[in-house]
Amino acid sequence: MPFVPNFTASQYSGTPSIITLTDTSTGSDVTIVSRRVYLLQANGTFLVPTGNTTDYILWDLVDPSIDIDVLSQDTALSITVQWMDAANAVVTSKTISFAFTAYNETFYYGLTESQVANSNLTASTNWYQTKLVLRVEIDSAIQAITFASDIYSAQAALNRATFISTNQSFFF
Repeated sequence: MPFVPNFTASQYSGTPSIITLTDTSTGSDVTIVSRRVYLLQANGTFLVPTGNTTDYILWDLVDPSIDIDVLSQDTALSITVQWMDAANAVVTSKTISFAFTAYNETFYYGLTESQVANSNLTASTNWYQTKLVLRVEIDSAIQAITFASDIYSAQAALNRATFISTNQSFFF
């Protein structure tokens, strides 16, 4: 069966700085001996872990998953995985866009917990409207990725959401 490249990406609220990539490719190609990962940001630069000297991250072929600790805030990325041969030539590749939203989703959930603890918060129009704006920005980022793989629009929405969460004393 021919090799069909594929991968997934995930992020967890407890460790929002870490992206987990999982190779879900099917089939085989005996020429493939290694993988590279490129994390392209909306500003056109590549995101790599501290100390990395290349634009890409090596992903050992024997490991079905890799944890990459690179995020400091919610980020939209176009992720490319390349499957390489022994001469480091690309055999095949796949690119998928993702919106990583765990930082703001965690903050949003904290607002929900605050509402449960103090139901009077929803009486404040500003508090409730700002919470709704935060939700709209997170959802806008996800929709930009899902609908159009648009990391630029997704990052703009995530930046607006992050402004709210990092300046919460002005809004809540």
